[in-house]
Amino acid sequence: MGKGYTYGVATFATFGALLFGYDSGIISTTLSQEAFIAYFHNPSATMIGAIVSTYAGGQGVGNLTAGWSMDAIGRRNTILVAAIIGFIGGALQAGSVNIEMFLAARIIAGFAVGLLFGTTSVYNAEIAPPKSRGFVVGLQAQVISTGYCIANWIGYACSFAAGNYSWRVPLALQCFPAGVLLIGIWWLPYSPRWLMQKGRFDEAYRVVKRLHGGYADDPEFYQREYDSTKEQIEYETNIVKPTWSEIITKASYRKRFIFGILIQSFVQLSAINVINYYQTTMYKGLGITGRTVLFVSCWYGCMGPLANLICIFFVDKWGRKKPLGYLSIALGVDMVIFTALTAKYTMGELSTVGAGFAIACIFAFSFIFSLGYNTIQFVFQSEIFPLHLRARGVAVASVSATIWNIVFNQASPSAFVSIGWKYYIVFICANFLAAFVFLMFFPETKGLSLEEMAILFGDDVIIAPTSEEAIKRGLQSTAHRADGSEVTHSVGKDGMVHEENGGMKEA
Repeated sequence: MGKGYTYGVATFATFGALLFGYDSGIISTTLSQEAFIAYFHNPSATMIGAIVSTYAGGQGVGNLTAGWSMDAIGRRNTILVAAIIGFIGGALQAGSVNIEMFLAARIIAGFAVGLLFGTTSVYNAEIAPPKSRGFVVGLQAQVISTGYCIANWIGYACSFAAGNYSWRVPLALQCFPAGVLLIGIWWLPYSPRWLMQKGRFDEAYRVVKRLHGGYADDPEFYQREYDSTKEQIEYETNIVKPTWSEIITKASYRKRFIFGILIQSFVQLSAINVINYYQTTMYKGLGITGRTVLFVSCWYGCMGPLANLICIFFVDKWGRKKPLGYLSIALGVDMVIFTALTAKYTMGELSTVGAGFAIACIFAFSFIFSLGYNTIQFVFQSEIFPLHLRARGVAVASVSATIWNIVFNQASPSAFVSIGWKYYIVFICANFLAAFVFLMFFPETKGLSLEEMAILFGDDVIIAPTSEEAIKRGLQSTAHRADGSEVTHSVGKDGMVHEENGGMKEA
């Protein structure tokens, strides 16, 4: 069916990401709803931190569970289970009668999102053609930011509702994306690479042909993709016995896990989720009051989808490494300006103009973050790991993000009260450090097939590197046969595959 079918499948798979984006936005507006505060007896800063961090705790458990379930029951079925649990979690939050029930519901909903967080990006990476993998995986970030935007406007609209409807209705709407996913999941194909991993090659062939057959510019692409993927998976199956210990003992795997952990850690250390969850507190500190706080939050939520839309169309041209590095510098600069303005205008010297500039910095921060970070975090972590470690690698990377999320969610309310603007210095330093790490140490992964990615890390690759990007870079693949001999492949500008013995065949 071709690219249209691939994009349609990927878009629907990311519908579960709407859960994460929506909850990130709706909890921020919910915590500022007067009816919510009154119903739960004016929760303290510590309790507000718990409301946010219990969700992250559930997400962490979900991340780790996905590391097992993606391989055990498949990517598609993991998304199905997550949709069921997400529906239950949303319903329980909306129907909570006390704070204990609400916290338990937050854990359940967080668990569902934890299952979806890495699984969706892995699924989309495994069905995407190399040249547009950034776009296909980046759809997840676009849906998350759109969900966040929708949640802000719904929260604002419902603030006009009477009584507890102002917070129960927005929370109940979390069930909608989960319900849609439950209905449509049966039309999504299994990941072809997961099918091959399980030895179901005939099914995998049909899926690959359906996803990538019929390309007008390259009608035989699906056959080459199937053949090369199958050959590499069979080769890895014969020489690799996947264990958790090899993450530490094998240098190339260890390097991948460090990169995965670093990118997710720097996402959290950028301050994006602190702003997302606690922006209403930040606005109040700048003198914004009443329902205006929610209205400002709504417009903040529009920044992400706009920037993200730009990113997903250009990430396969820009690459991964340079946007991460340069945009981290931009985030650091933006945070410096915001911190200076906040320090001046929250120390008793209120100014409408000054507060306006500070709020503009918050808006700019979201735009800059979504111009690269928000998309690339999902793309990069889902493409660097070999098949037999992909589920585990993405799970560990996602857990690292969750750990930081819990730390900041629990600490931020108290930090805002105790040290105020000085809290932002942590994020200034982290963003500049991230820029250095990305530009100096991270590899460029754009355009390569998932199987060719191993060449960047020095692993054995039995297939010839035939993607346009691999040929452009002049990459060579090397593998060791069972008899101990070595074979090297490269592809020349003439499109011919060159082997070490001098033999040649069509690419």
